[in-house]
Amino acid sequence: MALVEKFDSIVLGGGKAGKSLAMALGPAGHKVALIEKGQIGGSCINVACIPTKTMVASVGLLDKVKHAGDFGLHLQEPQVKIADIIERKRRVVKAMVDSHWHLFKNTPNLELIIGSGTFISPKEILVRSQDETERILTADRIFINTGSKTMIPAIPGLNNVPNLTSTSIMELSVLPSELAIIGGGYIALEFAQIFARLGSKVTVLLRGDRFLPNEDRDIADAVKEILEAEGIVFKQNLKFNSVQVLSDSRIKVTVSRDHENEELTVSHLLVAVGRVPNTKDLGLDAAGITTDEKGHISVNAKLETNVPGIWALGDCNGGPLFTHVSWDDYRIVKANVLAGATRSTEGRLVPYTLFIDPELGRVGLTEEQALKKGLDIIVAKIPAAKIPRAVTSGESRGLLKAVINKQSGHILGVSLLCHSAGEVMSVVQMAMLGKLHYTEVRDTIFTHPTMAESLNLLFAGI
Repeated sequence: MALVEKFDSIVLGGGKAGKSLAMALGPAGHKVALIEKGQIGGSCINVACIPTKTMVASVGLLDKVKHAGDFGLHLQEPQVKIADIIERKRRVVKAMVDSHWHLFKNTPNLELIIGSGTFISPKEILVRSQDETERILTADRIFINTGSKTMIPAIPGLNNVPNLTSTSIMELSVLPSELAIIGGGYIALEFAQIFARLGSKVTVLLRGDRFLPNEDRDIADAVKEILEAEGIVFKQNLKFNSVQVLSDSRIKVTVSRDHENEELTVSHLLVAVGRVPNTKDLGLDAAGITTDEKGHISVNAKLETNVPGIWALGDCNGGPLFTHVSWDDYRIVKANVLAGATRSTEGRLVPYTLFIDPELGRVGLTEEQALKKGLDIIVAKIPAAKIPRAVTSGESRGLLKAVINKQSGHILGVSLLCHSAGEVMSVVQMAMLGKLHYTEVRDTIFTHPTMAESLNLLFAGI
């Protein structure tokens, strides 16, 4: 049996929260072990936010070139090579991974251990390195940040088919001629537009009868209209019967709708129905750590598990699966551990952005959510085509919507489907945090012409 090595803190998983916490604890004088299976810097920079948005940028430029005539320019038809786009993505990722190697190497009191960790008691973790060597580490404080992975639905035959995930689709060397996507969330829609713009025939297959069910119907309909105009086909309210590989290596997906069967044959199949936490092989039972029915680690508002001295941050605790939420988890735990603060997740305002073109940025309540809460509200809406900057930028598609508390005048939420929506949404988020009356936003002087100026127009109609 290996000797037990004592640390002040162990960070299990080097995602956004874990790596940031390890690099804060070390300089503060804590002896820290950061255990990571191999994705240096976490999933965000390796297989999620950064690589996908790099590809979004590439196809966004491609789309602008294809529509150069609308800007008074006459350019040659661009040559699309997916291998070159993938290679650019790899360069961007590598640069970030290399910078993280440098940071970890030069952080005082931090030891980076490449391997997998498993609890063998509430304060001990067995680490198996890539070379099969084993170590036992112990610490008074253990922070779990093991993230999540692609959920594979139980569809007959799916496991026998060479299906793609959000990770493997970004390593293709050949452009799919026909791409079917199972799922209709943010990941699915971003890849749908990426590959439609590259030239693939894209079909999105949905179980539900409502598109983007967490958004108001008018916003969801506007998103769908934009994507359909780019050639993306949506099939909804489906039951997935089977998936199989044909003799010519093509993939056949059999579905039923309204008791009628339908077959779709494609060259490639992407599965994007959600994510599940990476907690199954952590030995949580040995530590006495409780989870919910989906495997997420149960935490309180301070991100503490039921076991004293153990925290869970990021995707593995079941909170909103965003890198910026993981980052805020880190800030909460850092403040509480290093500064004796009492920060918590209660009442935090979480924004998000769907990185299609144009973007959808949302924060706070939708109209439907506000009405469900019984709130007396005012709703403001304008088409993106009314915004001067949207018109001059050549992106006038979309819809902007705000929900206001009628009594207080406070902004309850916005859903912005427009050019640079994520940036404009952040302006409203700050107004909401400051509890500004909507008229204060309406009457703010924004530079003309900018997308922020859209807020003058949006709130002026109330």
